[in-house]
Amino acid sequence: MSKKHRVTVQKQFTKTADAFSKYAIRDTPEVLAEKVEFAKPQPTDLALDVGCGPGAFVLALAGQVRFARGIDLTEEMIRQARAFQLERQVANVAFDCGDAEQLPYPIATFDLVSCQMSFHHMPKPELALKEMIRVAKPEGRLLVIDTLGPESDAKFELHNKIESLRDPSHTSSRRLTTFLHLFEDCGLEILRQTMKRRPRSFNHWMLRAGLESKHKRYQEARKLLEDSIPGDRGGYLPTLQGDDILVVHNEGMFLLTPSHFE
Repeated sequence: MSKKHRVTVQKQFTKTADAFSKYAIRDTPEVLAEKVEFAKPQPTDLALDVGCGPGAFVLALAGQVRFARGIDLTEEMIRQARAFQLERQVANVAFDCGDAEQLPYPIATFDLVSCQMSFHHMPKPELALKEMIRVAKPEGRLLVIDTLGPESDAKFELHNKIESLRDPSHTSSRRLTTFLHLFEDCGLEILRQTMKRRPRSFNHWMLRAGLESKHKRYQEARKLLEDSIPGDRGGYLPTLQGDDILVVHNEGMFLLTPSHFE
């Protein structure tokens, strides 16, 4: 990741840490539980969540693993995560500030290594994925969860234009086919995979990025989305609901194993 993009990510998530924590943790306990179940954590696991944000997944794992760590590039997110840990009095958890492309952990340390909703902020997610593989044990599992971009070129372009307007740290919501090629190139075997449709309020989605209706980027993104409704030209299945819009994100969930280990 270039220094310029690293600063963009840190700036965006420092600015939105409070809003992100509210809408990412407080409002979606059922989705969080679903992701934990998909990961199949074991009582003996040492777990690592890369790009952990305010620590929701790490804290949810804590009761089902031996120890869970989270790491994030943005110090303010780590501050929020530690505050949530203290609030919930969870002992078997730790949070670090660091770069997904240079994880500060020894080779073959963790039984479960996850990265959620972070690859679309990375210009080269393969660099983070290779680091995840490096710190995973030979018999370990990797969990990758991220939004999926449309396969259609026209929808893909508009979809990512709207995403980038909302969040300048966004690089690309990659296609399912792109993820599958990435996993194959990195020598990973897919143990489980599924796709979920995640409906959400456009207004809440904007607030999570620090944008209210008065902001220019909110207005530009909303106009593009409204104009895309005929024929679903952006791949969001948008539906007007009063002064709000219901949008749908496709989300890929993949449980993998580093099968290239001898």
